[in-house]
Parts: sequence; C-alpha cells; structure tokens
Amino acid sequence: MEVASLLRRKLISLPANASIRDAVKLMAEHNVGLLPIVDSDGRPLAVLSERDVIKALASGASLDTPALQIAQRELVAVTPDTDVYDAVIKMRQRKIRHLLVVNKEGKLAGVLSIRDFMRDEVLSYLGFQAWQPPDYDKPEFMSL
Repeated sequence: MEVASLLRRKLISLPANASIRDAVKLMAEHNVGLLPIVDSDGRPLAVLSERDVIKALASGASLDTPALQIAQRELVAVTPDTDVYDAVIKMRQRKIRHLLVVNKEGKLAGVLSIRDFMRDEVLSYLGFQAWQPPDYDKPEFMSL
C-alpha cells in the first residue's frame, strides 16, 4: 500500500510571503493544524504548526510577522510511492504527527496526518506488515 492512496484532502499550502495572520485564517478555514510553506514552484520550504503560531504569539510576535520566520525548516518527506509501513516508521522515529509527500520534482503533493493512518484498511495493512516485515534489516513497527 502506497502513501498516495492516503492522499484525499485538497492540497493546502501557504506562499512564502504569507503572514502569521494568513496562516491562522487558512488553518481555521480548513481545520488543519499544520501548513506547508511553499515557493513559487510548489516546493516545500518549511512547515508551520499551530504550536509554532502559539509560541510565536506568546513571545510577542505580531500577526503580521512573516510565517516563514517562525516556521520549522527541517522537513520530513516521502514520495507518493513510499510504502505506508515505511512512512509510519519514519514518523515514529522522528516523533512527528505530519509527513510531507513530494513528487519526483520535489513539489508538494500532499500532507499526511497521523489521522490518515487510522482507517481500518490502513491499520489492517500495518498490522500485517508488523508481523511480516518487508525487510528483516528494518526495525519492526511493533518494536518502536
């Protein structure tokens, strides 16, 4: 099962020149907790989470502050053909709840949330993979 099969939401992202105000409006409008910030070609530059916004505002940042200024620049991404099992392993190892999906050109294809993995067919697949790991040299899902 590939992560491409989990991409169901409309792609939502912020342009590089967006403000925190723009981000908050977009998050509220689409009920999301993380927004990728992309360049003019659609390549991810950073991610902005609700926590980033709250921390920035608590430390005195203005809503007009550029979102890119407070965003996390360390990106964790997979390609659409990545196995769901491998994506979950990556999320667990990095202790993250969101994962960027980028195409072969490096352009944003979508964002996966831990919620996207909580569907019956995905959980069944992950359970099978945990007991029958695809490669024995990889850490088993259940041991993380």
